Amino acid sequence: MRPVRTLPAPVRPPSRRRTALQVLAVVATAAAASLLMLHNLNPSWHHWFDLAVYRGGVHWWLEGRPLYSFHVPHSRYGFTYPPFAAVVMTPLAAVPEEVAGVLVTLAGSVIVIAGTWGLVAPLARRAGWTPWFAVGVAVPVVFLMEPVRETLGFGQVNLFIAALVVADVIGVRRGRRWAGLGTGLAAAVKLTPAVFVLYLLLTRRWRPAAVAAGTFLAATGLAFTLAPGASLRFWGSAVWQVSRVGSLENPNSHSLLAALARLAHPAAPSRPVWLLLAGGVLVLGMWRAVQASRRGDELVGITLTGLTGCLVSPISWGHHLVWVVPATVVLVDVAAGARLHEAVPPFLRTHGRAAARAAGAGALVTVAVFCSSLAWYFKPPVRGAPPRDDLLGLLGQDTYVLLLLALVVLLPIRAPAVEPVAPLRPPARALTAD
Repeated sequence: MRPVRTLPAPVRPPSRRRTALQVLAVVATAAAASLLMLHNLNPSWHHWFDLAVYRGGVHWWLEGRPLYSFHVPHSRYGFTYPPFAAVVMTPLAAVPEEVAGVLVTLAGSVIVIAGTWGLVAPLARRAGWTPWFAVGVAVPVVFLMEPVRETLGFGQVNLFIAALVVADVIGVRRGRRWAGLGTGLAAAVKLTPAVFVLYLLLTRRWRPAAVAAGTFLAATGLAFTLAPGASLRFWGSAVWQVSRVGSLENPNSHSLLAALARLAHPAAPSRPVWLLLAGGVLVLGMWRAVQASRRGDELVGITLTGLTGCLVSPISWGHHLVWVVPATVVLVDVAAGARLHEAVPPFLRTHGRAAARAAGAGALVTVAVFCSSLAWYFKPPVRGAPPRDDLLGLLGQDTYVLLLLALVVLLPIRAPAVEPVAPLRPPARALTAD
């Protein structure tokens, strides 16, 4: 007797009651996120301070004064990016501050919404969830996560940098000849994205890596032509002066060097120890990123690269940590039943339910930590005071560093996803297999 297979049941449209409940859940999530954003210990609104630094530095430079001698009045903060960034940001200095702030905020918000859709909608389809509902719940949570709201509140460039890198990786996967252009531009604006050029090299994407390096050199050369004095100052001395960016022990810095600085205060952190730790994390993080790429999980590859870059950079402010967003989506995907790659330890593959629960717990912890700004509950009581030296205070101040390290080590690599095929209309009776 031949085996009999039945076709899947037809997909029924959601009932009006279910749709109403989903809309209510989205509205409730957005309202709760808005309230938490307004009453968070670390406020979301920073009056576009960093954008004001960018605009002030560009104005200063256009008036014929040295770019890197600019400082915001009554502060130590000045322009710290490469000269090409000043060239790119010149249009922002040509419009009023409020107009520039609104434009940057709107553009960043569009990136958040589009990026969340691109990350969550495929996950929702694989898990059998309604895509618009899953994205509608996820968007307010993403806006509430500290790296995103800090980027928008300061008028920072991190979302644009991430968008350029992700667009490049998509271009690489689709064989686009321009792939690498975005990474090169991102590195020319802000040096830390250069770690993604290393990712392209290690994953043997020779052409995109060459395009990225060529774009970086061309952009830097253009800046030399337009601002030779500023370029000589930056590449000759300013690029090595970490103190121009801020103090290492600042509680809002979440790099390995910052953690060592808080631990060693009032003494200076040991540079050999930092180089050893940063080198080890760089090797581990990039090794795992390459493994993820070779196994078909490109999202995990670029996410691990971004997280590793944040840890090994001398200073990583809270708004730099935007890569925790895709890391959270990966954890949710595994918790929802996404298969792990066969190369993971056999224990995880044979205990899929335990792995899914662990991933779900990791996603909840990541969301809770960054939505609540947990590290800020352990900052010194007075601004400018020394970091706390008790065990709880030290661990609390480094919550983000510890969580980033955990993600670099434990973020799971998934098996290549296969999008579900829409079911056919079933006949009145079962079909007999040939």
